[in-house]
Amino acid sequence: MTKKAKYDVTEKVKEALLEGLQKEGLQWFKPWKSGDNAPINHFSGRAYRGFNQFFLNAVMKSRGYESNEWATLNSIVKSGFRVKTDEMTKYSEVYNWKISYTVFKPKGSGKWYSKLEECIKKEKCEAKDVFHSFSLFYFRVYNISQVEGDIKPRRVPTEEVEVNPIESAEKVIRDYENANTDLTIKDVEQDRAYYSPSEDKIVMPLKKQFKNVDNYYKTLFHEMIHSTGHESRLKREGIVDFTYFGHDTYAFEELIAESGAMMLSGLSGICTDCGDDESNSQAYINGWVKRVKMEDSKAIVSALTKSAKAVDYVLGE
Repeated sequence: MTKKAKYDVTEKVKEALLEGLQKEGLQWFKPWKSGDNAPINHFSGRAYRGFNQFFLNAVMKSRGYESNEWATLNSIVKSGFRVKTDEMTKYSEVYNWKISYTVFKPKGSGKWYSKLEECIKKEKCEAKDVFHSFSLFYFRVYNISQVEGDIKPRRVPTEEVEVNPIESAEKVIRDYENANTDLTIKDVEQDRAYYSPSEDKIVMPLKKQFKNVDNYYKTLFHEMIHSTGHESRLKREGIVDFTYFGHDTYAFEELIAESGAMMLSGLSGICTDCGDDESNSQAYINGWVKRVKMEDSKAIVSALTKSAKAVDYVLGE
């Protein structure tokens, strides 16, 4: 992909994300209910990962599609279907990175080797001396609502059943604690929730101090996403090299944490808009988004990519 093509893709993605954030604020991140309608490939059933989760979910909501199932034109035609004529230009795009080539370059050497064996034979070369070149590519997909013919959703809607959202949230927390034994999560009767990187500790008010229990879990998920940035985990700049509140690095980390918390809440069946607890961060992040639009076209995409990675880390995926 050419430099101009990469720029065009980044700009297109950024514009879609900014539009969603500015119209709906943080509620733009509200994910599919209990994970039952996450974006997937219709024919393979494979879930789309990373940033594509946010992007396809936003497209589904903005266009009013009933299903969050997608497919390429080629796979649609091969399966005996066709895209509706008036929908042909209304495709969406899925973005991925692939390794273009791999070479080996010993430290201090000016030579490159395509094979590790050759590198070892001629110089002091180790497997860690590998260098990968990545290329961004994308392919077009259509929602199955845009397809002609009797194409039925892969996931059959089920009747609403009563679930215990508290236990589902507790399981996410319990599994994360068990996988990260150095991390401490503690409830204390006080008025603030925070994550301390130096102590690797999350401190929360008691559940009874919240207007409702859903807000307790959403707040805790926010702090858990912060904790994934610890130097022993994903090592994010906003946590490892924290500067000060109000700095753009802090706002960037807050966007990661808040969007990640919204996703974990939805996947756990927790209500994400059961109170006004997010009003302050909403205004703060939206103010930052306006500055980002002018200054850094890649920041939003980067934040959501890191957010999705943090969610996967919490879930052990």
